[in-house]
Amino acid sequence: ALRSVVARARELGAASATAVVGDIATLPGARAALESALRAEGFQGELDVLVLNHITAFYGWLLPGNVTGAQPYELGGVSEQAGSLERFDAIFRVNTLSYMQLATLAAPALVRAGQRGSGGQLIVVSSAAGKMGLPKVAPYAGSKHALHGFFDSLRLEVLAKGLPLSVTLCVLGNIDTESNRRSTAGQLQRAPERAPADDTAMAILRAGAT
Repeated sequence: ALRSVVARARELGAASATAVVGDIATLPGARAALESALRAEGFQGELDVLVLNHITAFYGWLLPGNVTGAQPYELGGVSEQAGSLERFDAIFRVNTLSYMQLATLAAPALVRAGQRGSGGQLIVVSSAAGKMGLPKVAPYAGSKHALHGFFDSLRLEVLAKGLPLSVTLCVLGNIDTESNRRSTAGQLQRAPERAPADDTAMAILRAGAT
């Protein structure tokens, strides 16, 4: 899949395109991935724009069906669909902590790009679930709410220090992707019409460039 993305980028006129594979759910992995990108052909240690748009998804009721039958001193758990409490850690490491870490690690390169006038753009893709509570996405919504707190605060720091870096938060709604259609099939009768994925991608890029 990554090879096809690289090929498509080159078809569209990219001066260079490189796929970097790594585990960004850990700090060492995030650091290694970014270092690999900076060393890749065409980058020469520089980075103009960083788009953070990766998630581990969650869709389903959180609490088990037998929660009303719990006995004294009995601790709660999660539904079979939710998996385990350990899953919360994985969701936040991918959806939240990796965003914070990658943005911090990339900040020097992005500021240099802003000083050159060739970039300095940090684009963070969030979700409507990061602005309001929605059913069946409790851990996911929590991970996205945290992004808004962190990057809104980071934006204020950038402004206070006069750094040539823009911080853009993109709030997505009901997007027409295969995974979204599969996980929510027959359950979004009252939701807005699904937005085309390609149009959404272009809106993200336009938002970061303005």
